[in-house]
Amino acid sequence: MTTETTWQPHDKHGRLTRQSDLPDTVFAFPGQRREPLTDANHVRGAVARFDQVIGVSDADRALAFANIQQAARYYALNLPETDWHRLGVHPRQNGKAAAAKAAATVAPEGPRSLAVRDRPCIDCLEEAAPSRKTGVTVRPGAFWLVAYLFGVVMLGQTIPTPLYVLYQARWHFSSGIVTLVFAANAAAVLAALLLAGRVSDQVGRRPVLAASLGFGALGTVVFILAPNLGWLFAGRVLFGLAAGLVTGTATATLAESARNARRSSQVATAAQTGGLALGPLIAGLFAEYGPHPTVLVFEVYLGILALAAAALLLCPETVADRTPLSLRFQGLAIPKAGRPEFLAASLAGFAAFALLGLFTALAPSFLGQVLHERNHAVDGAVVFALYASATVTQVLLARFNSRPIVLSGLATFLVSLALIVAGLSAASMVLFVAGTVVGGVGVGAVFLGSLSTANRLAPPAQRGRVLSTFFVFCYIGLAIPVIGVGFASADVGDFRAVLVCAIVLAAVSVMSMAGIRRAAPTR
Repeated sequence: MTTETTWQPHDKHGRLTRQSDLPDTVFAFPGQRREPLTDANHVRGAVARFDQVIGVSDADRALAFANIQQAARYYALNLPETDWHRLGVHPRQNGKAAAAKAAATVAPEGPRSLAVRDRPCIDCLEEAAPSRKTGVTVRPGAFWLVAYLFGVVMLGQTIPTPLYVLYQARWHFSSGIVTLVFAANAAAVLAALLLAGRVSDQVGRRPVLAASLGFGALGTVVFILAPNLGWLFAGRVLFGLAAGLVTGTATATLAESARNARRSSQVATAAQTGGLALGPLIAGLFAEYGPHPTVLVFEVYLGILALAAAALLLCPETVADRTPLSLRFQGLAIPKAGRPEFLAASLAGFAAFALLGLFTALAPSFLGQVLHERNHAVDGAVVFALYASATVTQVLLARFNSRPIVLSGLATFLVSLALIVAGLSAASMVLFVAGTVVGGVGVGAVFLGSLSTANRLAPPAQRGRVLSTFFVFCYIGLAIPVIGVGFASADVGDFRAVLVCAIVLAAVSVMSMAGIRRAAPTR
């Protein structure tokens, strides 16, 4: 018999220190007013503490479980349990049964005692999204204004991509130097993520978003005025700081501004990778068909940033409790439970970011020198195809479990490497573009699945440090391989340099696949 629920969503969060502010209908146990289900995090907490509630009848537990199921559906959470009896036995009532349950939870597979149950990617990512309801009323349009700001800042990261060949012709530097300019951006992003990842929790979201726009505007001005190569390094560092600040802050703001946490995760993904996709496409069109190819696109981008700044003025602050600013490195960590799977997922992230770096820094050079395509709009469109296919893939696959997504993404990634190498070998634009699109699908799936895996394996108390470790792998992959290809191409040629890089990335991918397969529990 199905138990009718009493739970109803409560739009005004209330003050949890005074539960009298909340109606009975918001509680899992309405008769006892226990376990308020006011957001996704409280639903997870009610599930975790379900077997710790004492002094209630079986009927009360059945009603509470029905209310939790209803709230989980409302907040788009995955609740695999179908019966309240599966949520546990109170340890005071039956210590042996509770201990047996705990042992079975930790070690369900005998020798695979560190295997961690797989879950849909969107649920894994949702766990990492902050949910700091503060009682602030957020206007519905503010959510989309923040998404626009996020996409605009990320757009600036890839605007220089089709312009590097123009700077090379003007100032006579090699592809190796291009990769160093690109790597300066990656280093700045990583530094901002590691040192300032929690700053918006301290001083508020709006000041950090404003700082991100400020760094983006400064970087844009540097590119407009650039008289020599050194200015490109400075501009890329400023762009990197902007991206590092906006990534976590905008994602948190979207999570706090949305009623549905699942939608906020998907919009954040689309804004981030969608912005990266549009940058080279827009810059390529300006460079090919407009005047002043290295200036006009940045002048237009300044105007777009100004609109984002105006949008920020309309967005309310979502952090109520402020603390003094403190920049510090919180450290790195690798989870003990699932360590081999985490390392395999991190290697997958390394490989995916390496292909992104290769295309973002050197694709126009490959197109011009190997494929004899010197149209800047085509240069931008090819890089756009990589990021756009990655964006679509992430949105479409978010509801699938992380392990199959990583494995299928790595298999697709291997196919893309073969197509890219074949395209360069045969000087075939068709094969190269096919490899680009397939590569975008592979990169999108690999990054989605590997980041979800890292979130799934990270203990809540260590999540920040575990994710920092994952992103260190990713950004090392973004910078180091492409530097090697850039400098090697001067000695052995573009094709041989890419071939060696492809072999190394294929080996890394196979190692990652083997590690993830070993981590999956046998049936």
